[in-house]
Amino acid sequence: MSNQLTTQPAKNGFLMNPQSLDEAMRFAEMLAASKLVPSAYKDKPADVLVACQWGAEIGLPPLQALQSIAVINNVPSVWGDAVVGLVRGSGVCEYINQDWDEETKTATCTVKRKGEPEQVRTFSREDANLAGHMNKDTYKKNLRRMLSIRARTFALRDVFADVLRGLKVAEEVMDY
Repeated sequence: MSNQLTTQPAKNGFLMNPQSLDEAMRFAEMLAASKLVPSAYKDKPADVLVACQWGAEIGLPPLQALQSIAVINNVPSVWGDAVVGLVRGSGVCEYINQDWDEETKTATCTVKRKGEPEQVRTFSREDANLAGHMNKDTYKKNLRRMLSIRARTFALRDVFADVLRGLKVAEEVMDY
């Protein structure tokens, strides 16, 4: 068997396209040895391979998968910004709108899937307090951002579960 990886031209360069498990492992070993992968994947080719497979199953190319997928509390999770990209890029999302009510400290996320009614999800400071999140530094320092991510996560997981294919959102899993 050759030590070469199969490559396929892509619009903006090349895309490595392993054709066998052996090629995929060599690809994963190369990435795991790189200083350009997130530290969680450094010297862990098996984790690289699994993350790349998760990415392939939800539509993320290998390097985007390594940047966007994390294992938190033993749960494969996608970072919030990647979730938005996946949903918007799915072709079934009409819009994602986020709002903030300063007076009530409530984040609102309104989403619309093509052919379906608009859906609204909220997450407030009171919700975070009831869930036990308000004692965490991330909530104390970034309240608006954390509440917004929670409202958005609920909306996107509820309305676009097929796009996310069961993957959880990292910021939510970190709160488990």
